[in-house]
Amino acid sequence: MILVLISALLPIIVTLCLGYFSGARKDFGESHSKILNKLIMSYSLPMSLFGGILATGRKVIFENIPVAIWIFIGMVGGYLIVFSICKFILKNSTSLSALRSLTISGPAIPFVGPTLLGFLFPTETSLIVAIGSLIMNVVQVPLTVILLSTDSYELSASNKNRKINNLGLDIISAFKKPVVWAPIFALILSLFGITLSPIWQKNFSVLGGATGGMALFSIGIILYVKNPS
Repeated sequence: MILVLISALLPIIVTLCLGYFSGARKDFGESHSKILNKLIMSYSLPMSLFGGILATGRKVIFENIPVAIWIFIGMVGGYLIVFSICKFILKNSTSLSALRSLTISGPAIPFVGPTLLGFLFPTETSLIVAIGSLIMNVVQVPLTVILLSTDSYELSASNKNRKINNLGLDIISAFKKPVVWAPIFALILSLFGITLSPIWQKNFSVLGGATGGMALFSIGIILYVKNPS
């Protein structure tokens, strides 16, 4: 088990350190990290998820329905639990409670998932990352955006309607992102029995395979630039 943990975590640590070192050398900065993130979220990760899900097959997808349910319970249930503790026990503001809830219950699965889960669950990695990404982008992030606005104005009837409209716009905006619609489209195709042969899968894995490394490298740059304590 120790060997498994080291094999899974060491590449993450090494790549993070390389990104941090590149920031310290001034080879890359915050602007470069933003470009990498855009490349990851708009191109490499959607391609990785699309190709991976189509290669997974319908049988494996049905076998992992309980996994999807538990991921949803863990992420959404965790969000609500943390929010309740911060809001009603620690007496934090609504916006601060929302931020802490997203930070704690929203794992960086699009960034760390391909590397870590790819080692532990090589067959189901794309499916698991896709499920986590969908829950984060369609449920957690829009909900957080709405909660963040509650401290900026009082809850009149018109403001409540505005929040409902904003929630709808946030969800629509989420579905326009390639990282959201690409795995959904691939899931639909897979349920209809459409799969990718290894030859065609290479079209998605060349760029998609770089997702984990670029994401971790970008995080390392941000760690140096922001210097969190």
